[in-house]
Amino acid sequence: MLSDWVGLVWIVGTIFASFAAVGIGILMAEMFGRQYAVLWVVGIQGAFQIFISFTSAQFVSLVLGGVTFITIAGSLVYPTLELGQNYLSEFYGFEISRTSVHAQMLCRIMTSILLLFLFLLPFPSHFEQSHSAFLSLNKIVPRIAVASIIATWITGLVMVYVYDAVRNLTGDRKMWLRAVSANVVSMAVNSVLFVIMAFAGVVSASVLVNMILIQILFKFIDSFFELGFLYGLRSLKGRGILGRSADPVLPVALSTSAPTGQPS
Repeated sequence: MLSDWVGLVWIVGTIFASFAAVGIGILMAEMFGRQYAVLWVVGIQGAFQIFISFTSAQFVSLVLGGVTFITIAGSLVYPTLELGQNYLSEFYGFEISRTSVHAQMLCRIMTSILLLFLFLLPFPSHFEQSHSAFLSLNKIVPRIAVASIIATWITGLVMVYVYDAVRNLTGDRKMWLRAVSANVVSMAVNSVLFVIMAFAGVVSASVLVNMILIQILFKFIDSFFELGFLYGLRSLKGRGILGRSADPVLPVALSTSAPTGQPS
């Protein structure tokens, strides 16, 4: 019984550590990135997408009350993407948040393809053990990886559109309603979509339901951390402790005329 609760502590600890990493990254972006903070956060989101790719093949089990719950390690980390996405939606708007979702999907696809090339590289025969260790460390189950990419992309878009729809109804009031609405809808869509695409036909229907419910539970736990963080961040911005520079992010102007004395 004690080991069961120890397992729960480790799982919640993993969720909190992942959340803290993204939260610290956002604070660092606000403090030092200023008007470029959004670029920092999109980069952090992309990094966590890659991290999720490498955790998609690691299964996690938790036994509570004699019932065994099964999920994958990536589902413990995924809710941190919701924090970053809602942060972008709240403070930078619909267009930037939606663009971030597309950028994250491209990051996942490119990383997965390039990793396949690394797997196919020739290696010296006397380094076979090292090669096997590399393959084991970076193992990605194709079906799970594809399901994760598709589910994460669709869920990200759902989250952005729901957040924007609620904001159009509430204005700048009731940030909690925007965040909760986006999280509840997205966590249900992501859990159902991912589990069915990744494991339907492989495990029984009861196990599928089990996996969906436990993923929703973990994401629900993370939503409490997220609300506190977003309200704290908005308070700091409102008091001027944190805030973007008034200078906009503009591209470098490209001159269409040739320098004096040089041919065009």
